Amino acid sequence: MNQVEFDHFPCLLLVSHIETTHLLTCNTYAESFLGLQSIDGSFGINDMLSKASLIFYESYLKPILLSNGMCKEVQLTLLTHTGERVPAVAHITLKEAALYWAIYPAQERDKLYQELVSARENLEAKTEELTRLTRLDPLTSLLNRRALTADLNKIITLIKRKYVPVCLVLIDIDFFKPINDNFGHEYGDEVLIKLAAVLKGVVRESDLVARWGGEEFLLVLYNANVDDAFSYCDRIHEAVRDIDLPDNKHLTVSIGIANVKQEDISDSEVISKNIHVADSALYIAKKSGRNQTQLVS
Repeated sequence: MNQVEFDHFPCLLLVSHIETTHLLTCNTYAESFLGLQSIDGSFGINDMLSKASLIFYESYLKPILLSNGMCKEVQLTLLTHTGERVPAVAHITLKEAALYWAIYPAQERDKLYQELVSARENLEAKTEELTRLTRLDPLTSLLNRRALTADLNKIITLIKRKYVPVCLVLIDIDFFKPINDNFGHEYGDEVLIKLAAVLKGVVRESDLVARWGGEEFLLVLYNANVDDAFSYCDRIHEAVRDIDLPDNKHLTVSIGIANVKQEDISDSEVISKNIHVADSALYIAKKSGRNQTQLVS
């Protein structure tokens, strides 16, 4: 192949001495890229590689070349005549004492790779946000019924391995329908939002709180016995009284507690049965005059 044909390749083609590292010949593309006026033996491979790539060449590539005679798809960083650092992929062959280099600058590949990484990260972030939003009640930003049920199933799986006490606390706003009817649904929504904030302020990070439906809310108190649950409910009653209603009235709630017993956790219906127990306790609280907490043992 003559020099003219050699110069048609759209990549850096070089020949260097393996020991001196001096450049013996190269094509026009390489001359332009490296800013070479002539090949006079003063320019070497160490002049075109970044410090990290040069160390990689000396410590890793050179021994492989001496042993196997070839390295393929080697990722290097080149230095242009302007000092710009350019990612590249090289194929290197050793013949006698000469190294034959075919080097392909990879700016566009790396740019595309970074764009793909960025697009993937954005997609993952949007997917996570979408997943988060599908778990939340849009009005109160609490967990929705489906999300709490899924998380409660995980808790049941955990306490099957090592039991800790868990209580379910079902909360219902007293006389919520008259609030909606007399003051409008927007006002009713504000009451729900304020109660949600109270509940979030009462529970711990290990607990779950969800809008169960309508004006009902469900708490899952992890590693909490019945006495702990009553203590939480007392705090809820007290905090809820700070939510003012028109006509100098205050918001009140009725609460039912269910204690998830160790002997019941192997039951496949343990969640639905305990929610039913909490609902029965809530019913008793309402029938007993509201604004109170009841437990069905």
